[in-house]
Amino acid sequence: MKKILYSVFMLATMVLAACSSDDTTEPVVKRGMVLKANVEDTDTRATITDNEGKWTFAFAKNDMVKVGNNKVESYYTFTNDGTVFTSTDAKQTTEAANWCAYFPGESISLANQSGDFADVAKNYALAGATASATTGSEGLTVTMKAKVAVLRIVGVDKDDILDINVKTADGKYVSGLTADKNSAGFRVDRIDTKVSLLSKQGAGVYYVVVPAGVKISVYNGDKSLYSGDKSMSTTKADGLKAGKYYTLTTGMTKGKADNSLGQTIEWVQLWAGGPKFATKNVANKLNWSEATAEGSAYVWGANWRTPTKEEMNFVNYKQNPEDNNFYVLTPLNTKVEVKNQNGAVGLLYTGIQPGYTDKSIFLPFDGDEGYFEGGYWTSTIEKEGFGTSFGVMYWGGKFPAYHFHGETGTSTATYWVRPVLVE
Repeated sequence: MKKILYSVFMLATMVLAACSSDDTTEPVVKRGMVLKANVEDTDTRATITDNEGKWTFAFAKNDMVKVGNNKVESYYTFTNDGTVFTSTDAKQTTEAANWCAYFPGESISLANQSGDFADVAKNYALAGATASATTGSEGLTVTMKAKVAVLRIVGVDKDDILDINVKTADGKYVSGLTADKNSAGFRVDRIDTKVSLLSKQGAGVYYVVVPAGVKISVYNGDKSLYSGDKSMSTTKADGLKAGKYYTLTTGMTKGKADNSLGQTIEWVQLWAGGPKFATKNVANKLNWSEATAEGSAYVWGANWRTPTKEEMNFVNYKQNPEDNNFYVLTPLNTKVEVKNQNGAVGLLYTGIQPGYTDKSIFLPFDGDEGYFEGGYWTSTIEKEGFGTSFGVMYWGGKFPAYHFHGETGTSTATYWVRPVLVE
C-alpha cells in the first residue's frame, strides 16, 4: 500500500513539474533599449532661418523623449546621452510593434511661455514613428518631425501689455498638446476659459509655440495682431505649417497722420519701442525755438514733435582706434548706408530687428556723394542755454564727424528737423 501511494505521489509531482516547465517556455522579454532619433531641419538648439522662414532644432544632452507602441498602454522615457537616447526600463516586445516617439513628452503645456529661444526648445513638439514594425531588439530609429509652429511676436510700443492667447475653430482656448497614441502626432488640448500662452510688458521680440495644421485665431488680449501691417487674427483652414515661424506685431509699424498744414505725412517705426519717424523733413531749417515749440505752436501742429537725442541714436559711433580723425559706425537700433535718393545725398537708416528689416528713413544732408555735412535738431537739453544737435560730416568714404553736440547755440543756428509722431 505504501508503495502504491508513493508511486501516485511521484506521478503527481512529475505532472506538476511538466506543467511548470511548459509555463516558462515563453520568450524572455528584455529590458533596456537604444533610440536613435533624427530631426528634420537639424541645426543648433533652436534657431530661425530668415531666408526660408524655417525654425530649426537639434537635441541636446539630457533631453528626454517618451516612446510607446501599440502593444503597451504606457510610455517609456529615453534620455539623450549626447549621442543616442537610452532607456533602462523600456521593454522589447515579443512580436513586432509600431513604435512612436514624442518630444518633449506625451503631454505639453503651452501656457505661460517665457518667450525666449530656450523655452521654444523646451516646448517644440516633435513626433515620429519607426519605419516598420519591430520588436526593438536591435534598437529603434525614428525621424522626428515638427508638429508645431512658432510665432515671433513683436511688441511695438514701450507700454505694450502682451497677453497672447489662441483659439481653435470651435472658439475654445488652446492650453497644450497631448500625444495621439500610435499616430506619431499630437492632439490639441482645448478648454473654455482663457489661457495666456505669453504674458509680457513692454516693447520687445518674443517667441511662442502654437499648434500647427489646425485653424487657429491669435489674439493679444481681445485684440487682433498685425502681419505686414495688416490686421490678422485667424489662419486659413489648414492652419500654420509645422516647422515654420511667423512674425506678428502688436501694432502697426508704418502708417499716415495729418499735420496742421493740411498734409498727410507717412511715418515709420524702425525698432521695437522706438518713435514713429516722419518719412520727410520739415520743409525748411528751423532755429532752436521753432524746433522745440510744443502743441499747436509746433511747426506741424500738436500731432508731431522734434525727437530727443536718445530717439535719434540710430547706430553706435566711436572714433576709429587706428585713426581718431574719423568715426566708425556700427549697428545699434538700425544699420546705416550712404545713399543718393532723388538727387539728394544722405544717410539711409534701416531697421535690423525682426519685423523691421523692411523699414527705413532717409536723412538728407548738404553736399554731394564725395562730401556732405549738416545737422538735425533734437529736443534734448544737456546744458542750460544750449540746444543739442546731431551733426554729420562725410568725406572720401569716411566720417570726420558723427556725434551729438550739446552746446549748440540757440540764437542763430538753424538745422533740419525730422519730426516724430506724438503718441
